[in-house]
Amino acid sequence: MRRFKAILYRFFFGDANIHFGKFLQHIFKEQLNSLTIRIDSLSIFFFLGRWLPFSVAIGITTGVIASLMDLLVVQINGILSRNIVYLFVYPLMVAFITGQVLKKDKEIGGPGIGFSILHLKTKRYLKIRSILYKLFVSVLTLSGGFIAGREGPSFYLGVGIGEWVGKAYGFGKRFKDMLGLIGAGAFTGALLKAPLGSSIFAMELENMYDFNYRPFIPMIVASIVSYLTFSFFRGNHAFILLQSKPVWDLTSIPYIIAMGLVISLIIYIYTFVFHFLRKAAYIFPVQKRVIVGTLISIPFLVLLYLVTRNSDILSAPANMNILSNLAQMQFSVSADIAIIIFTILITSFTLGFGVVGGLILPVLMIGAALGNIFGHIFPDQLIMFTLAGMGASLAAAAKTPLAAIVMITEMSHDDVVIPMTAAVITSYLASFGYSLYLGQENIFRGSLKDFRSYRLQPDEKHDEA
Repeated sequence: MRRFKAILYRFFFGDANIHFGKFLQHIFKEQLNSLTIRIDSLSIFFFLGRWLPFSVAIGITTGVIASLMDLLVVQINGILSRNIVYLFVYPLMVAFITGQVLKKDKEIGGPGIGFSILHLKTKRYLKIRSILYKLFVSVLTLSGGFIAGREGPSFYLGVGIGEWVGKAYGFGKRFKDMLGLIGAGAFTGALLKAPLGSSIFAMELENMYDFNYRPFIPMIVASIVSYLTFSFFRGNHAFILLQSKPVWDLTSIPYIIAMGLVISLIIYIYTFVFHFLRKAAYIFPVQKRVIVGTLISIPFLVLLYLVTRNSDILSAPANMNILSNLAQMQFSVSADIAIIIFTILITSFTLGFGVVGGLILPVLMIGAALGNIFGHIFPDQLIMFTLAGMGASLAAAAKTPLAAIVMITEMSHDDVVIPMTAAVITSYLASFGYSLYLGQENIFRGSLKDFRSYRLQPDEKHDEA
């Protein structure tokens, strides 16, 4: 028996005297002591003891404030919507108030995300006064008469709340950027009713083409808690309400890709016009800048209403019904083109001149309008083209392709992931190098000549040779 065992050992292991049991015992102990297999109990306790309570606190805080903010916006919009004239006069009052607030605190003006991204890179905290000013003016702006997104104010407010709650929890300044980013994702997730998409949006937004994964887990927890808190008070209906399911087939894929290319061009034009007028606005004193921009934009707003005959455009930030309309109603091509052109002009003269509001809604409207145009080719696939257009325009404008797909899916409660991915990848690749948001860093900026030397370290070059 021993001889047979020795023959087997020599055949399989090359050595008849090998101690198989001791060998297994040795590698078992080695594995237990290995850093790659050891359970990091300290990190688990640190997360459960510090990050989890913080995330829940951020979620509840942002959810409650977002609920109050949404309630005020909807109530004010309800009063304004009783007479269409109010929605054209109201922006002037808001512009005057915003100008007076900007005179005291210039930081709160404009979309807010660009400033927030730059602020996250600093060591200072947002002022409590600035957070309150931003909240007050944002409620007025989003109530009607402007084409302005919710994510600009929510991102700014979330950053401030995240920083101060984190400070109260004892987190040092080395975590300040993470704390602010978690708050921004949670607040935006509640106001847009897209917790997962908003979390990814916040992480993708910080640096172009560089996904920051560090705050992912606490941010997801905070966003879900915030969304649940918001839904408890304000309901959980979809922002983009669809009466039927989207359909698509393979024959429409080339058209989807073409739409992505057109969207990247339109967003490029939008980016140029917006930042050009934003800089041109500095010729006016800060308190008058917003009034001048609003006065210029009102005639465009009137023309847009006359062309489309759709009053939901005037209340877009309050309910986003215009997106649902574009997704399901066949607008005329001239109306779609008017929406694209006038949205670019109106938001460039309002948000670019300091009106408080985000750029996601204008970008989604542009993408939906172009999708509505392509829907004339495939009338039965109108919903798919508009949803894909929204995702593609957001990816091109903010350089957040993954967030665009997830966010539109959450906001519509419907799935067009495959065709939307085709549109998003196309618009994203065709729009490399520019961004509608300030503060984003392009890690790929450079020439083809130095691209390889930028990516490869000296030892890697040697290995490849």
